[in-house]
Amino acid sequence: MLIGAHLSVSPDFAGMCATAARIKANSIQIFTSSPQMWRGKKYKTEDGEKLQSAMRENDIKFIVSHDAYLINLASQDAEILGKSRQAINEEVIRCGALSIPYLVMHQGAHKGGTLEDGQRTFAESLNEIIPLAFDNGVTILLECTAGQGTYLGGEFEQFVTLFDMIPEQEKLGVCIDTCHIFVAGYDIRTKDGYEAVMANFDKTAGLSKLKLIHMNDTEKLLASHSDRHADIGKGELGTDPFKWIINDPRLIDVPKVLETPGDVVDYERNLNILWSLVE
Repeated sequence: MLIGAHLSVSPDFAGMCATAARIKANSIQIFTSSPQMWRGKKYKTEDGEKLQSAMRENDIKFIVSHDAYLINLASQDAEILGKSRQAINEEVIRCGALSIPYLVMHQGAHKGGTLEDGQRTFAESLNEIIPLAFDNGVTILLECTAGQGTYLGGEFEQFVTLFDMIPEQEKLGVCIDTCHIFVAGYDIRTKDGYEAVMANFDKTAGLSKLKLIHMNDTEKLLASHSDRHADIGKGELGTDPFKWIINDPRLIDVPKVLETPGDVVDYERNLNILWSLVE
């Protein structure tokens, strides 16, 4: 079972992987550059060898990168769109250099246009990125969002339209965030509700495309469209949905990664809760 947390790469890959092992995380999510900057560090093949060696030494079985927050591949502003496409190309190249097989990204916002405009621009961006992803052995994971403002990804049904515009989908997957889908309006607090939401997701995005789950409770209410993560069991969701996800036979092989507030000590506490839910 793959359970872990988003960790800092500072001071180095060896230290990060040792920290993961200490807090009982066998899976890691990282930023390969500052999430608040357009340009990031360039990595070499030897950097990837150091990362993979540290993972083996600490029995880390899965790693994924998250893109920078500035990137908006659905933007209707030509300058921002151009910077975003350049930045995501660099993200893919860094993942390739580090042998990181997955890159999760937010879907961006269509501010200044319609939902259809945003989806079309986003699809065009993905179609440009996917050949580079193939070359670097990277699968792009599209994260479900809280649906705030003009952000894409707040409704599962949007995946149907989007995927119709992506001819090559072999290097394309989806990431569910438990906080995001709840505040977007998908109630998973009861077993029947959870099963209905998963059936809806399978019908639209498709469970076969689900490659990562962000395990976060939420401070905010159902359908509030407000993205505020909380510790497991300390928010509106409680622990039951996480127990169902962890023990769902359809999701056993899907990595589950924390993005809860705080630092390593807080991650360790939340990881202990997740591991205790395994039946």
